[in-house]
Amino acid sequence: MEHTDFERLAPILRTQAKRIAADFFSSAEQAEDVAQEAMIRLWKTWGTLSSPLEAERMAIRIAKHECINVWRRERRRPHSSLTISHETTLPASDEHQPIEENELTEALRKAAQTLRRSEQRLWRMFAEAGMAPKEIAIATGINVRTVSSMLSHARHHIYNVLKEGGYIDG
Repeated sequence: MEHTDFERLAPILRTQAKRIAADFFSSAEQAEDVAQEAMIRLWKTWGTLSSPLEAERMAIRIAKHECINVWRRERRRPHSSLTISHETTLPASDEHQPIEENELTEALRKAAQTLRRSEQRLWRMFAEAGMAPKEIAIATGINVRTVSSMLSHARHHIYNVLKEGGYIDG
């Protein structure tokens, strides 16, 4: 596609990218940053695109990926006021608790491996990356209700596996 096409389509695609980012973040500033970065990346690949539909798809994909990148960068930043040492959460009197915690963590990992592949992917995004169902839906393109349903099924399955293994009472 020609660069004149970019001038014509960029405002529309920028609006779409900003809307995606606004759904992902509560900050208008972050949404603006994501939209800007999406337009820069789109410009770099513009010559390889063959149609406006392909450009729209690329802009959406770039915006989603940039949302995830920004979110990951934010999570990596140290938050000194919220940081709590892992040791401070463990009671000093119970010397077996770290061992039990490791066993439970390993059992949880094994239980998650018994999920269907699609559920494993969503579970990792939820449990390991700390993403909310809405964020997962944006990142994967899966309807948020479907994400919530799949996560609910995954939780139930993992709970049952841990219960059968004797890791959970009840």
